[in-house]
Amino acid sequence: MTPQTSKKTIKSMFRPHVRSRHPSHDPFRTRLPLLPFRTLVRFGSTTIVEDNLERIELNSPEAIKISSNKLLMKNKFREYDVKTADWSTDISDIPRLSENWKSPIVAKSHFGSRGEGNTLISSQAEFDKWRAGKTMSQYIFEKFYNYTREYRLHVNSDGCFYTCRKMLKSDTPEKDKWFRNDSNCVWFIEENDNFDKPVNWDAIVVESVKALKAVGLDFGAVDLRIQSAKDGKGKVRKDPDFIIIEINSAPSMSNDESIVLSTYLEVIPLMLKNKFLEA
Repeated sequence: MTPQTSKKTIKSMFRPHVRSRHPSHDPFRTRLPLLPFRTLVRFGSTTIVEDNLERIELNSPEAIKISSNKLLMKNKFREYDVKTADWSTDISDIPRLSENWKSPIVAKSHFGSRGEGNTLISSQAEFDKWRAGKTMSQYIFEKFYNYTREYRLHVNSDGCFYTCRKMLKSDTPEKDKWFRNDSNCVWFIEENDNFDKPVNWDAIVVESVKALKAVGLDFGAVDLRIQSAKDGKGKVRKDPDFIIIEINSAPSMSNDESIVLSTYLEVIPLMLKNKFLEA
């Protein structure tokens, strides 16, 4: 084979184009492998790339817009019958959601993120004080489920490829124990004894994938809350109840050497290759 002929057989290789504003996604820009076709991977970004080049794309702008807007997301959950918290946009539904204030509700801003924009409200007086000066059309209202376990499942259409449990830090103030995020939690991977894997895990994965498909994402992180493994009498629950809280298109990777980052570095190229073969 002559040098001139060999040049013609060499295919161009391309680094995946990553769209994200989150610093923890920066490693993807240099550590994802070169591929013989152009690609675009979105972590929460809806910016349109206007160079007219053909690319295999993970997470479309449309799907990200739906998953980042709680009203649009909840409507899709309702359309696809995803198991989620009972909710409404109508304040006249609050007596039903709260069972006439026997339990709290959660008010959620359409564009709240990482816990910001969410408020636990436990009485009519608290609600009246909270609503002053706010535009009610910018919020949804959910029944509060005081389930003790919360998990994050990273999923694609094939199922769950990474998961961890969120557990409250021991010094979390009482007023902050109703939610779980980076500010008040530690994270346990599946191999840790504290993970306490639910007995109905397979059903949880199926419902998480349903949530993914409902909003149209290719991959995403599902936050899920579930009842404790045992009831108040110490009896093991055979099928603990759970709800999908939300799905996120731009989960944090923690740090440059995190397990979740390493897992995504393996999963993303496989997803791109599969989508290329299906195109």
